[in-house]
Amino acid sequence: MSSVVKVLIIGAGQLGSRHLQGALKSSHKLLITIVDPSSDSLKLSKIRANEIELGNSETKIKYMREIPKNKNFNICIISTNANIRARVTQVLLVNCYTKHIIFEKILFQKEADFEIISKLIKKKNISAWVNCPRRTYSNYQKIKNLINAKKPLKMSIVGSSWGMACNAIHFIDLFSFLVDSFNLEVTKMNLSKYIFKSKRGGSFYEVNGQIEFKIGIHLLKISCRHGKKTSLQIKIKNNNIEYSINELEGIWQSNINGLTKLKYHKMPYQSDMTKNLIDDLIDKNQCYLTSYQESHKHHMPFLSVIKKHLSKTLKKKFAGCPIT
Repeated sequence: MSSVVKVLIIGAGQLGSRHLQGALKSSHKLLITIVDPSSDSLKLSKIRANEIELGNSETKIKYMREIPKNKNFNICIISTNANIRARVTQVLLVNCYTKHIIFEKILFQKEADFEIISKLIKKKNISAWVNCPRRTYSNYQKIKNLINAKKPLKMSIVGSSWGMACNAIHFIDLFSFLVDSFNLEVTKMNLSKYIFKSKRGGSFYEVNGQIEFKIGIHLLKISCRHGKKTSLQIKIKNNNIEYSINELEGIWQSNINGLTKLKYHKMPYQSDMTKNLIDDLIDKNQCYLTSYQESHKHHMPFLSVIKKHLSKTLKKKFAGCPIT
């Protein structure tokens, strides 16, 4: 009889409930504990759990309002908002042990929290990753295999109302993956003075405008404007290859050595990705997300730019960068 794999999910809202669905699809026998102080969030997770056919009929779920004490887990997914994630992680690691942690992004809002959590996970010998999953997609892995990193790569992210503050880290991570380096620098910033509240509520903000980055000879331009409809176009140019990607429509157009091809490939759902992450951690003792240490380096220049812009525009001093 196979042993039970213990999975803890902290945060049962929109994203946490999707992680729960993914965990339930695993063929491994799991005991899943999902924690959230909100009864509404736990209710949402229960509803979404009932939509899933179990990958293993012996998998069980426990719903809790608080992080349990004196428990050991194999895998923990922390899908809270960024403003409380560091504190939640500290509470977890004081009271329990977990072998692996998958963090949602934005990781944390305060620079000091990155160092505090880094020391904790190192002290407790925990493997930690950040859920920026594009580097795990087969299409982007194929593009990486075609890239000549000795030649300049130019990548642009252009669109409207796609949540730049919240989601830019995904494309920073993809850029880093494609050029195989994480020494990111900000080279130019032109952000709009119009600041608006994030759709995620609370005291979180969103921004529009443009930020440019570089890693060595490689350039990344990220821009977002206000619009009634969400749009997002990704372009990647390197040596003799060029890609134009519309992830929302699932359209991937390539031009390699003058030969143009068009294919359709929809982005995977989080519930499907989480299933694969959990299976990889159980079967291989690793997953293919960004390591905590590498993502830490991605976050720093980006959060610094956004925090500085928000502070200057709103004429307010922030303890951390108020995005999630």
